[in-house]
Amino acid sequence: MRALSTSAVLSSIVLGGWLTGVAAQSVNVRARNSLSSAPDEQATGAEDESVGVGVIPQPSIDSPGTVLGVTLGELYTDNLRLAASAKPKQTGWITEIQPFFKGAWDSPRFSGVLDYTMTGYLYAGQSRSDQLAHDLRAGGTFVILPQHFFLDGTALYGREVINNELPAGSGTFFLNNNLANVARGTLSPYWIQDFDNVGTMTLRYTLGRVVYNHHGIPGQNGALLNGIPDNTSNALQFGLVSPEYQTWGWNLGYSDQRFTPDYGRSTEYAVAKLGAAWQISNDTKLLADAGKENRFLSDGTSRKLGAVFWDVGFDWSDIRDDFKFLVGHRFYGRSYQFSWTRTAALLTTTMSYVEQPTDLNQQLLEQNPGAITVPGGIYYLPSLRNLRTYLMKRAAASASYTMPRGSLRMALYDERRTYFLLDNRDERVANANLDWLFDIGASTTLTTTLGWQRYKFQDGQINHNHYAQLTLVHQVSPNNFGSLRLRRDSRNVQSGAPEAHGYRVNVLFVQWTHLF
Repeated sequence: MRALSTSAVLSSIVLGGWLTGVAAQSVNVRARNSLSSAPDEQATGAEDESVGVGVIPQPSIDSPGTVLGVTLGELYTDNLRLAASAKPKQTGWITEIQPFFKGAWDSPRFSGVLDYTMTGYLYAGQSRSDQLAHDLRAGGTFVILPQHFFLDGTALYGREVINNELPAGSGTFFLNNNLANVARGTLSPYWIQDFDNVGTMTLRYTLGRVVYNHHGIPGQNGALLNGIPDNTSNALQFGLVSPEYQTWGWNLGYSDQRFTPDYGRSTEYAVAKLGAAWQISNDTKLLADAGKENRFLSDGTSRKLGAVFWDVGFDWSDIRDDFKFLVGHRFYGRSYQFSWTRTAALLTTTMSYVEQPTDLNQQLLEQNPGAITVPGGIYYLPSLRNLRTYLMKRAAASASYTMPRGSLRMALYDERRTYFLLDNRDERVANANLDWLFDIGASTTLTTTLGWQRYKFQDGQINHNHYAQLTLVHQVSPNNFGSLRLRRDSRNVQSGAPEAHGYRVNVLFVQWTHLF
């Protein structure tokens, strides 16, 4: 029997998945309802930690350690409650106190990462609005029986938008009564068994929980969360994969995940699959999969393993490119999957496309077996009120170019959601973002950000969002840096509900960060 090293198992099965979500503060990998680059987040001043200026380091499994610090800030906004353009607007000064702790540990028995930030907002002249926000991303793996038995755990906590059709803003400091706290956690024991020339088996059970609340959100109307139940997830996964580096390869898999709300109808996702691969050259591998999956019906129910699916394609890679393409048939018709990454000396390009039946709670738990890593780490959630199952078709692309004095990055995103229960009504969100970081000197950077988003909802409402941001970051010493940010957000609404409206808001944000 081949010996499976603990580090190899953790890297390939655990760390390659959920731990990448907290790999670096500057990447900010998480789901989003609203626009990116929120003004109340840490100002890193760079997308790449190698740049160094104004980056809060996040320890990793490869480089364990701890980081403790605090950010003090003063914020001014001319539209604190996101009033409509023609309505009177409330201005406000807000003091921010934001301690944070980041850590990573790696030992023979435990490996894990933690990223926690607590943010206090003090509103000048209106202390009743003061609030305390928490943001947590943590994950770890215990080795119960070396080489075989492991226990994973994850914990996430943060704020999400309740209804994307209503004003939301791009920061948790706005007093617009459209935010909720979302707590997510998973506990997952699994067994790995190496059968030598037969292959490697993995058997995993995952218990997950999604909980919604409005604790600590000033002026929040608790009724906004009515009809949004907490959810429990039970998932079972089995996989048997042939040994690597053989001309012919195969894999056998089964997964079954059931979401049970505290009240209402449960939802189940099940897939049974047999796959084959043929290595026809050093760079190219032919792929084929076939199996059965749940068929989702227009009345909101599903037939377990009631639909046959298949796909064929290839995987091609060389020193610069990694390309994968699959085409096939699923219960909703023709299906596609595509990914491409090209890494050159100065330019890195990524593109991806995936289709998958899913729902809000599955996306929140980030357990979807068909999930992809979106370039830039940002993807957009439905409103918390959209609890129905939908067909997700998600495309993303990004390009990063390193210049002599800075970097340029562009990201594109498009996601269409077709809801099975609503006569295949569509919801679609498209986003484009451009960041240009310019090195003014060895310790100072200036970043210009431009963004656009179009969000079309099931009822026909269309939101057009635009944002522009200018960020100046100066590193005084390895443990001290400051930032100044100017940001402008605007929204135009077409065919909106009576309570939906456009708005304009400007934000001035000054921050100082100290690492202990």
